[in-house]
Amino acid sequence: MYYSSGNYEAFARPKKPDGVDSKSAYIIGSGLAALSAACYLVRDGQMEGSRVHVLEKDSVPGGACDGMYYTSVGYVMRGGREMDNHFECMWDLFRSIPSIETEGVSVLDEYYWLNKADPNFSLCRATEKQGQDAHTDKKFGLSDKACSQLMKLYLTANEELYNKKITDVFDDEVLNSNFWLYWRTMFAFENWHSALEMKLYMQRFVHHIGGLPDFTALRFTKYNQYESMILPMIKYLESFGVQFEYGVKVENVTFDISGGRKAATGIEVIRNGAEETIPLTENDLVFITNGGCVENSAIGSQNTPSEFNKEIKPGGGWDMWRKIAAQDKSFGSVYAFRVRTDFKTAKRRITPCFRGFPARGK
Repeated sequence: MYYSSGNYEAFARPKKPDGVDSKSAYIIGSGLAALSAACYLVRDGQMEGSRVHVLEKDSVPGGACDGMYYTSVGYVMRGGREMDNHFECMWDLFRSIPSIETEGVSVLDEYYWLNKADPNFSLCRATEKQGQDAHTDKKFGLSDKACSQLMKLYLTANEELYNKKITDVFDDEVLNSNFWLYWRTMFAFENWHSALEMKLYMQRFVHHIGGLPDFTALRFTKYNQYESMILPMIKYLESFGVQFEYGVKVENVTFDISGGRKAATGIEVIRNGAEETIPLTENDLVFITNGGCVENSAIGSQNTPSEFNKEIKPGGGWDMWRKIAAQDKSFGSVYAFRVRTDFKTAKRRITPCFRGFPARGK
C-alpha cells in the first residue's frame, strides 16, 4: 500500500494479487478496524471469503460499537466514532457495503442522505447551574496569548512533547476559554492528558475547529453505530463466506524472531474452555488490534456507578499485547499506555486510554 493524492486511484479496481488464492487471513477481534480489514481483504485483496477467519472472544461482534441491550441497564454502547467529511478510508469502504434496509443503496448513501436532510447541530452547546444555557454563543474566547500557545503546540516537534502534560503547554489563557470547553467535551480530554496527544488531535481535526461551537462538523448514523455500521459489514462479509468464530479468546500470538525478521507461527486460543493453538504458515496473514479502548470498561446504571478496574484482564487485547511484547522489545510496551510515573513525587498513577463522543442533539 502507498499514499496518493486525489481520487484517480481511489476509484480504480486493483488487480488480483499474485498468490492470494493460497493465502489465509486470521483477524483477532471483530471491532470496526478488524471488520474493515476483512472487507478490504475480500473487496480489494480479492481473497476467498472462506479463507478469512475472524476470531472474537464474545458472542457478538462489534467491539466498541456493540450497541447491545442489557436487560438490567438498557442499551449500552461503550464507545463510538465521531464521523466527519474526511474519514477517507471509511467512506471509501462504506460505498461498497450494501444497506440492510434498502435494496440498491449503500451505507454511504444512507449516511449522506440522512445528514443532508437532518444535519447535526446543537442549539445549546453547554449548560451550567443545573441545566441553564451557558451562553458560549459560538465564541472561542481566546486571547492573543492563548492563540500563541495553540500555534506553538501545533508546530512543536513530537520529540519535544514526550512525557509532557497539557498543563505544561497551556495555562489558564487556554484552559479557561470556551475553546477548551468545546475541545475537551468533543474529544474527552483532561488537563493532565498527554500534550503530544493533544497536538496530534489538533493536526488530525483542524478542520473541525469551525464546527466545535455547535457540533456541525459531525456526521451521524440513523441508528446506533452497531446497527448502522457493524451489522451491514457483517452481512457483507457473510455474503462472501467469511468465517466468524465466536467464543474464541486469543491468549497470545507466537513469533519466530530470527535472521532479522519476525514471522507469526501460531495463535494461542481458548475455545469452548479448551486451550488450542492455530498453526500459521508463511502464506498466512495475521491482523492484530493490540490494546483496545473498551477492554477494561465496566457497566454502571442510573443508580450504580461503574467500577474502576485497573487490572489487565487475561485474554484481553492488552494482555495479548503484553505477551507479544515480551517476545521482542520492538513490539512496544503496554505499560506506556497504562501507567505513568511522576518522577517528582515518585508516584505511579493509572492513565485512562479512552475517548468519548457527544450525544446528538438539537
